[in-house]
Amino acid sequence: MTFLKSSLKHIAFSVLSVLGGVALGATLVGAATTISTNIQTDGTLSVTGSTTVASQFNAVGGATLGTLTLGGALTYGGVALSNAVTGTGNMVLSVSPTFTGTAILSGATLSGLASTTQLKVGSDQVNTISGMIFGTCTIPSTNTTASSTVQVTCASATGVTTSYKVFVQATSSLPSMYVIQSATSSTGAIEVRILNTGLGTTTAGGMDPTTLNFWAVR
Repeated sequence: MTFLKSSLKHIAFSVLSVLGGVALGATLVGAATTISTNIQTDGTLSVTGSTTVASQFNAVGGATLGTLTLGGALTYGGVALSNAVTGTGNMVLSVSPTFTGTAILSGATLSGLASTTQLKVGSDQVNTISGMIFGTCTIPSTNTTASSTVQVTCASATGVTTSYKVFVQATSSLPSMYVIQSATSSTGAIEVRILNTGLGTTTAGGMDPTTLNFWAVR
């Protein structure tokens, strides 16, 4: 009989210890918990409240997040954003981002090099811009009689190819009797047709090397 009482006492004590451990664990989990080691799970980790990551967060396979608030800097290798991204501060992209959809920038400041193959300016029926160049080119010495035209090559139009539409403007170095009638792009140069109107103080038809402004777009 004494043995039976002693056995029952040990069993009851063990049950109470287990229940007490479960209750204590539930209480600790319900409050803030600090874990000093790594957590690894083969299933799904769900966090319904707010989560603060004080150090580094690595999502090797992928992470699905609802609302993500970043108080510090975001360093990423490859991030796919399928929904809208709203930022109240500055976003600094130190690498080359790729936008496959439509990017709406309501107030963007581009301090570095902006490069894209499909740029649209405005919301009207506009064409895409894949290249834009501006600078100066130089035409050689030319002789042409009054009321006649001459075709000359404006050299050193670096970057221009035949796929560009070019716009050429004279500088003050062009004599007053000459008028630029047309301009056509070529590789690294612009072909310019010039008319000698015969007007002005000099009508001999001579023209020294002259610099022209150009703007090219494709």
